[in-house]
Amino acid sequence: MTAIAVAPITDAFIERDLARIDEFRTEYRSRFADKPYFGPAHAATIAAIGATALATYFTALRKPLKTTELAIVPATFLACNLVEWAMHNYVMHVPRKGPLGAAMEIYTRHTLNHHQFFSRERMTYDDVNDYRIVFFPPVALLSLIALSAGPAALLGKLFKSRNVGLLFMMTTTGMYLVYETFHYCCHLEDNSFLRHMPFINTIRRHHAAHHDKRVMKERNMNLTFPIADWLFRTSDLDRGLIGHIFNGYDETHVKPEFTADGLRRQAVAAANERAARAEMFMPA
Repeated sequence: MTAIAVAPITDAFIERDLARIDEFRTEYRSRFADKPYFGPAHAATIAAIGATALATYFTALRKPLKTTELAIVPATFLACNLVEWAMHNYVMHVPRKGPLGAAMEIYTRHTLNHHQFFSRERMTYDDVNDYRIVFFPPVALLSLIALSAGPAALLGKLFKSRNVGLLFMMTTTGMYLVYETFHYCCHLEDNSFLRHMPFINTIRRHHAAHHDKRVMKERNMNLTFPIADWLFRTSDLDRGLIGHIFNGYDETHVKPEFTADGLRRQAVAAANERAARAEMFMPA
């Protein structure tokens, strides 16, 4: 078998990819050319819904809070991190049929649109009207609140405390707002604040690596704190949990197979494997 020589990713290759992104962005925006939209209003609507919900929950709490009631907060935080990972891993990157077509719509919006709009080499949006491809529609937060109400009621009855249910709701809503905020920060132009702000600098590097199309369906699924990625070994880093959370922009712990050279070697191996299979079916 003749080995396949795969060219390295050169400046010309990157330029072609960036040109393809430009073409997609133009086509994507044209879909909504006749629909009124103002990006800051989109973001403000999400913030207003979240702030109103959090204020409502807080006002309804019976004070003082008990330590046993507050324990629901870290438990819900971890549960949200796992759900975030699972949604990204099993829904947002996998075409599935689901109730009312929601799963396929999420896949289309994320994999077929968001990941074509942004790449590892081009993570920033062009203007505020690109918020449409950065933030989820406001109805997503309303849906989360509605879906959280049932478990909150059950937890309230189970622990015989309305506060437990309300704290659960506060945490799920709060984590959604953290998700949107962190994701927004991932698609901003780099600056000193983003580069040095703990947690945000970590998720910016983490998410940019996820936008490499060669690994987007298998690596770096978290978009808040990379806890589940560390737990399920879907991170591109080889370090402990604390190191993951406070990694920042550090590239020294990237697993060898996910460095630029490692990804190229995998591409060569895959190309050679395809060539070997093709030769098996070629007439003598």
